[in-house]
Amino acid sequence: MKQASATLKDVAKVAGVSHQTVARVVRKSPKVAEKTRIKVEKAIADSGYLPNRMAQQLARRKSLTLGFVSIDISLHAISKIAEGIRKEAAKQGFTLSISTMNELNPDACNQAIDELLGQQVDGLIINTSVTHTMIKQILERGNLPPCIFIDFDKTSEALQVSHDQVGGASLAAQHLIDLGHTKIALINGAEDTCVAHWRETGWLNTLENAGLKPVHTIHGKWNARSGYQATIDLLDAGHDFTALLVANDEMCLGVLRALNERHIKVPEDISVVGFDNHEDSEFYNPPLTTVAQDCLELGEKSVSLLMQRMKEQAPEQAQVLLPTHLVQRQSTAPVKS
Repeated sequence: MKQASATLKDVAKVAGVSHQTVARVVRKSPKVAEKTRIKVEKAIADSGYLPNRMAQQLARRKSLTLGFVSIDISLHAISKIAEGIRKEAAKQGFTLSISTMNELNPDACNQAIDELLGQQVDGLIINTSVTHTMIKQILERGNLPPCIFIDFDKTSEALQVSHDQVGGASLAAQHLIDLGHTKIALINGAEDTCVAHWRETGWLNTLENAGLKPVHTIHGKWNARSGYQATIDLLDAGHDFTALLVANDEMCLGVLRALNERHIKVPEDISVVGFDNHEDSEFYNPPLTTVAQDCLELGEKSVSLLMQRMKEQAPEQAQVLLPTHLVQRQSTAPVKS
C-alpha cells in the first residue's frame, strides 16, 4: 500500500538496500547493478515515494532545468527537435524551459537567453538559425552556463550538433541532375541564416560540378505561404525551369498549391524536391521527394552532448554531424525530352 509521505529510508527498507543505494538510483547513477536498480524502482513505485525536487536543487545548487532558445516552435523540424530534447532531458532528470524568438536579430536572441538565465537553467541549447554576426555576439557573452548550438556555423569551435545540411542538399540536386534536369530554380529559406546558407552551398556545389547554374534563386520564410508566393513570383517573372529545389517541406506545400493553380503538373511539367521529410510529406499531392533528417535524434543528441559538458567531461567531438538521406517519391521524374 502506498504511503503519501514515504521517505527515501522507507524505500530502502522495502527494497532491502541502503538509503545511499536508493539515492543513487534516484539520481540515475550508473554505479548501480541492474538487478538492484530494478528492485529499488519497484520499491519506489510500491511505496509512492516522490523525490523532493526542491531539496535536490538546493543540495546541488542547480535548477535541474535545461533552456532551449529557438525560432518558431510551430515549424515541424523545430517541434521535433524540441520533442527530442524534452525526451532526453527527462531521462537525465531535467525539465525543459523554452524561450522563442519573435524575430531574428541580436536583441531578440539576447532577450530569449536572458529569460532562461533568469530561471537559472543549468545548460542552454541554442537553435535560432543565427546569422553569422549573431554567432560572434552570443559567444562573447560572459554569463552563460554550458551551451550547445544546433545547426550552427561549422567554422566555430563551439560545441554543436547538426545534420549534414550540405550533403543532404547535394543529394537533392544530384537526384534532379540524374533525371536529366538542367533548368533548376532554387527556393531557399530565410536569407543569411546558417541552415539556408549550408543548403544553398550543397545545391550550388553540385550544380557547378555538373557544369550548371541555377535558373534563379529566391528566398522564403520557411512556411507554406512563403513557398506559395516564391513560386508565383518565379512564374510571373517568366523564369524557364523544369525543376525546383526547395529548402524545406513546409514551403513545398505552398509550392505545390501554386503550381496546381497555374495548371502545371508535378512531376510531368516540373519536378519538386523538398528537405526535412516532414511526417506528412508522403501524403502531399503528389507524395514529396525530399531529404530526410531525424530531428528527434538531433534533439536527443544535443542533450547528451550538453550533459557531458555540464559534467565537465570533454565530448569526443566538439562538432557532431548527423547523416541525411534522400527519400524518393512521386514529385520527381525524368525531364521531358
